[in-house]
Amino acid sequence: MSRNLLKAGFPLTLWNRTASKAQALASEGARVAATPREAAESADVILLCLPTQVEVREILTREDGVLTAAVRGKAIVDTSTIDPAASQEHIALAAAHGAEMIEAPLSGGTIGAEAGTLTMMIGGERATLERVRPVLAAMAKNIFYVGGPGCGQTLKLCNQLIAGSQTVALAEAYALLHAAGIDAKLATDVFSVSAADCVAIRQRVPVPGVLPNAPASNDWKPGFATEWMVKDLFLVQQLAKNFAIPVVQTAANLQVLEQSMQEGLGKLDQSVIGKVMIDRIEAARRRTRP
Repeated sequence: MSRNLLKAGFPLTLWNRTASKAQALASEGARVAATPREAAESADVILLCLPTQVEVREILTREDGVLTAAVRGKAIVDTSTIDPAASQEHIALAAAHGAEMIEAPLSGGTIGAEAGTLTMMIGGERATLERVRPVLAAMAKNIFYVGGPGCGQTLKLCNQLIAGSQTVALAEAYALLHAAGIDAKLATDVFSVSAADCVAIRQRVPVPGVLPNAPASNDWKPGFATEWMVKDLFLVQQLAKNFAIPVVQTAANLQVLEQSMQEGLGKLDQSVIGKVMIDRIEAARRRTRP
């Protein structure tokens, strides 16, 4: 995302909790700040991208945080996926410091980030979106205004509910195919022109060699890590509780994906759950062989 901002000609100052990640772009024209406050001071538009609401609030409010800078009149864009209520609190907190803030959770994974084709779901003031739209357009192909604070996060969590269901469905389907001895490539060709066709079929078949660009064919390098999907589905559950809506399938999918976490595979792509299931089939077969 940062590289695409540089390519679009925006002057860019970076700060990262892992300093080496910021330094990697210094040779491409980015300036590296020592603190979040220093990065915020030099910017008209301040972008955040963090794992959870805990880190977002910390970066905003710590002693050298974003909101300790002179942010009055500046725009803050949080591209993290977090709890909608927490996002509402952060937007109100920024407003108390005189800054405009919107939420812009992303979809598209690392592939979309590199290509500049992400989808952004905006919650907050529409006028703030229009103010920062040229910046966002350098990173995203699709920018949707959803509504007020929290609405973008809510839509993103619903997106993750569906995406997580696809991941688990593929894992179970390809485990069954493996157990039955049916060729995974042939099955994928059938699925892609049948009712099973979906983004996961096109991008995340959990069998190495079937799709050249899939994580399974690239050592499970994440487009979207398992630990991130587990976090998002947990947030879906919390959101559903607030509305008294039972999300039984999401609860089951979360339990399935947590199996990868238990295997120590949380930083690999979410589709690695398919490998976990197939490996267990093979282990069971080895135990029953005479």
